[in-house]
Amino acid sequence: MMMETFYDKFPGIAEKETRCIIVMNDETGLPKGEYYLLESYCNKPKCDCRRVFINILHKDKILATIGYGWENVEFYEQWLGEKYMAQDMKGPILELSGQTTEYSESLLKLFEKAILPDSQFITRLKTHYEMFKKNLHKNSTEELIEEDFNPEKHTIVELCKESGTDFDCITEDTKEVFYPILMAIEETIWNQYSKDSSLKDSEVIESLKKLRDGVFSENTRFNELEENIVKKLKLVLFLNNHSKRDLSLSISNVLNSAKLHRSSDGSRGYVTFISRFFNQMTK
Repeated sequence: MMMETFYDKFPGIAEKETRCIIVMNDETGLPKGEYYLLESYCNKPKCDCRRVFINILHKDKILATIGYGWENVEFYEQWLGEKYMAQDMKGPILELSGQTTEYSESLLKLFEKAILPDSQFITRLKTHYEMFKKNLHKNSTEELIEEDFNPEKHTIVELCKESGTDFDCITEDTKEVFYPILMAIEETIWNQYSKDSSLKDSEVIESLKKLRDGVFSENTRFNELEENIVKKLKLVLFLNNHSKRDLSLSISNVLNSAKLHRSSDGSRGYVTFISRFFNQMTK
């Protein structure tokens, strides 16, 4: 398998969400300072290994490469078709193909002690993996799915699940589980702005308000942008487990972001902001 850094696909998100551990004393056997956990994932579109390589960076030098799979051992036994390598696939282990130094063993122990118990970080790894894989499939797989999935045959309400994320608000700690919805809305707005550069934040804000208030009604009449967002949301809801509450929170989150950027950066502050993000992501 060929590993590629998460940063290569999503530099903006990687800069904000790369985990950093600060070692304050010598008890760990490690030099004091900051240790960054740089994620890499398999770039074969058909591979579903559900693993991450984490290169641990300290003062511009990779000191260890840790392989970790978040599924149970039985998953890797089935995925490999044998039991011999399944435990190593799950890990965490020091990857022989990666960087090893005198600090690698200590960093593996630190990873097991400080990182593995952190369920939010493990959830973030899963989310990053899904984002990475979806990006690989962006052109081919999405076209196939959209050919098979007809949004006209479904309503938003039908596609919402009874239980979703179970979160009551979107914060920096919970935001990653809402990414499929948030990205669907903002990518559609970006596509519209790419086609029509006259689009202003005020128009986007009005459309988001209408979606917030009427997305669950079959009688709401939407304009072109709103219709395109609804179609994209239907596909996301079809592919993921999200509730009506998740959808409402996500629309409100994007709406608040649009208002904030218009207020601070002018009449096209928000559409300019998301354009920079998506243009960078699709390079």
